[in-house]
Amino acid sequence: MVYNWIDAKAYKMDCFLFFDRWILDFIFQNIEDSDYVGDMAKALYNYPYVKEFIRKKAPEVSGFMDAIDRVDCTKYSLAELREAETKILQMHETFVVYAFPEVMNRVNYIRNWSPEYLYRLVDLTEKTVLDVGAGTGRLTFAAAKMAKKVYASEPCDCLREYMRDYIKQEKITNVKVLDGFVENLPFEDNTFDVVIGGHVVGDDYDKEIAEITRVLKDGGIIVLCNGDDEFKRKGPDQELVKRGFEWFVHESIEGGIIYDYRIRVKK
Repeated sequence: MVYNWIDAKAYKMDCFLFFDRWILDFIFQNIEDSDYVGDMAKALYNYPYVKEFIRKKAPEVSGFMDAIDRVDCTKYSLAELREAETKILQMHETFVVYAFPEVMNRVNYIRNWSPEYLYRLVDLTEKTVLDVGAGTGRLTFAAAKMAKKVYASEPCDCLREYMRDYIKQEKITNVKVLDGFVENLPFEDNTFDVVIGGHVVGDDYDKEIAEITRVLKDGGIIVLCNGDDEFKRKGPDQELVKRGFEWFVHESIEGGIIYDYRIRVKK
């Protein structure tokens, strides 16, 4: 899905130098798609140092990089190479904004969102809270105004450093930032009163919810509080509904239909 979060023409393939290994592993998987391999070869043709970085950062994608190197890009014009570069950058715009947190903060689902949507779902007073997939801290810093302690788990290094800089700048004392994926959280069992997140559950519902449940205390609450956008959803996520989540709906500033979810965990 294209979100149009960026104008890809304003970026270059150099931004791949900011990508984490797991992102590169995701991007360079589609070796069976000859069109994708061809576009990537053209996009990276004028960036040999980026290709070298990718090989060193993510050696598991060497097969894809070998396929790129076999593509003869000398027959393409500079305009054709740049067109492929723009196409690849637009295709992976969600990763591009991870490399530029200040741009990510201007994306509509963060820019237009109000902390009140979180506060109406759960009382965070004196709670120990985990924000899974914290990003630039949309939920983290909203929760920190109410909670006793907030842990922000985020797998992207650029975003972790952005949050740490913000914590120092704002002199926030009750937030700690750590590396971690939703399916493999770096915490002991029964640690948190509340786990919050937005746009992090959906690749593997059972595995992700089980891992979140593991780190929750008995009687703890999972809150999935999504950002605001323009998409007019037709109904709540049925995979969450059938797993017992309550849902709440509101209309965004841009006319989108936004669903949030909550469940109390009994162990």
